[in-house]
Amino acid sequence: MRGFKSSLSLGEATPNIGSMLLNNRDRYRDLNAFAQRQQGPYRYWSWRQMVSDILKLAAFLLQQKGMPPELTEDMPDNRVAFISANGYQRMVSEMAVMGTGMVAVPVFSGYAAELMSDLISFGDVGTLVTDNLEKIATLRSDCLAVRVLAMTGSRHSVDPNLLEKLSSLGVSSVTFMHDLLAVEMDADSIDLEDRMRAVKPQRLAMIMFTSGTSSFPKGVQLTHSNLMSQQKALEILWKPESGMRFLCYLPWHHSFGGLFERLFALHSGGCLAIDDSCGKDVGRLLQNFAEIKPHVYFSVPKVYQEIITRILATPEFGESFFHPELKFVFTAAAPLPLSTSEIFRNKGVPVIEGWGLTETSPCCTLTGLSLQRTPGVVGFPIPGVEIMLGNENEILVKGPNVMRAYFRQDEVTNNVFEDGWFKTGDVGELTDEGVRIISRLDRMFKLDNGEKVFPARIEDRVAGRCKFIKYAYVFGSGQKNPSLLAFPNYELMTASDGGDLDQSDCVYPGCMNELAGCLGDCIKAEQAAGAVFERVDGALVVDSELTVEANQLTPSFKLIPRQIEHDFEPYIEAIRTKTTDKLPEGASIIDMEQKDST
Repeated sequence: MRGFKSSLSLGEATPNIGSMLLNNRDRYRDLNAFAQRQQGPYRYWSWRQMVSDILKLAAFLLQQKGMPPELTEDMPDNRVAFISANGYQRMVSEMAVMGTGMVAVPVFSGYAAELMSDLISFGDVGTLVTDNLEKIATLRSDCLAVRVLAMTGSRHSVDPNLLEKLSSLGVSSVTFMHDLLAVEMDADSIDLEDRMRAVKPQRLAMIMFTSGTSSFPKGVQLTHSNLMSQQKALEILWKPESGMRFLCYLPWHHSFGGLFERLFALHSGGCLAIDDSCGKDVGRLLQNFAEIKPHVYFSVPKVYQEIITRILATPEFGESFFHPELKFVFTAAAPLPLSTSEIFRNKGVPVIEGWGLTETSPCCTLTGLSLQRTPGVVGFPIPGVEIMLGNENEILVKGPNVMRAYFRQDEVTNNVFEDGWFKTGDVGELTDEGVRIISRLDRMFKLDNGEKVFPARIEDRVAGRCKFIKYAYVFGSGQKNPSLLAFPNYELMTASDGGDLDQSDCVYPGCMNELAGCLGDCIKAEQAAGAVFERVDGALVVDSELTVEANQLTPSFKLIPRQIEHDFEPYIEAIRTKTTDKLPEGASIIDMEQKDST
């Protein structure tokens, strides 16, 4: 069976996160390691200062727990949950936890209280680190028999009634990180650095929950070896220079930001600056970009589209974004539309794309540094990783980056491993240009004639062709042909002229009805070369914004099918039953009638 494997040897990786931090402190000392806005301007921390604070927090945690080096991984006191935004104190505390052999359990702070309570309870943690005590006070009491380490405020500045409520919910203690960092502590008294360097590579470092697009999030158990092997591979491929600047908004509870970007910045001896736009305020993002001038930038297609839209509307933003020191940008989570890709190519900035999952730490494949990109192709395996195709062309992965197991879900773990290979659930092809991603296996559906349809393949083609569409959602189980809902790119739709995409022949539609009127021709042209049974025969533009807050998108902006099916059921039913004469409010018909003999 044909497979792919890198011709480059992985070699020896740094054994653990603690050694990485200590080595970089000794190597880079007074170079900047971190930056974050504080009351206006950016404040910078050197490698020496950051690692000193990490040691201080680590000493406090170990003294509180009284943990010997041989503490078993499965004891709750060894697991520390994190519910907070990205920031310096989050970085320091999470690195202190993992660096000393404890286990970090990041949880998305934007989840509803019920799901957050479920995840904390399932993770069975002993300590909870947060920047939002008010949020913690909304959680169920059955998950709060924990110590709390607060990243904001101090004991004298927090409402005593809030502390009393937390105590009544079962919280055993609340300690404030501000108070801890202000006090000098003797970290050497417990041979802390020796302990950090002695952490075994196969020791668990993190339990990171999956996005939960199809079920309750699973807890992915990742070891120091998993994480460090990934960074060694990136070092071989990208040859990063120390002192590189990064601008980070990608959330650290997710593998793209928390593992791939953050650990790459740390491993390479760079400076990670926090983008307080959180990826939602593009004006603020571009302001931060102009100040930090990152050498490399990591983001998702949705944000790249919004950045380019703003640059097209205000050209001076382009001068600061495409600055001379920008080496490349990286995109993942979904294909980057060609119309957006063209801008980067015309500016001489490579767009690197990768593919992987939380279970693979996360990266398995990368494209090269060429300016040319092929849609859907995500490159070749990184050093140490092997790929082949299994049943239904499911992509199988083997390598040092593959997780140990799911947390306390043995049956689920057994189902995703076969003869040492991890079954990713992604369907793909192995081409001369690299791996091509087709769809998620669990999203495949059959038409009434038995033909199999992979909806992501159609969705990516539609959203990739039209710059005025941000998302497309394809459905059609049991139908004669697939159907589609299109969700507009509001940022570009509200621009006065829709922007100018250089070589793009897209014409600004002006309104939703006009967008629906022209989109049919684009979809039909895009599908002309594909299989007849994949051709969409019913489609609507839906005047609605998909959001993370409504649980329609994962925190990494992937579609959550079950929620979209629920929220837009009237639109879906109107297409299925051909009752488009009684459309729900905010829907515009896309004319999909075939004018040719096919």
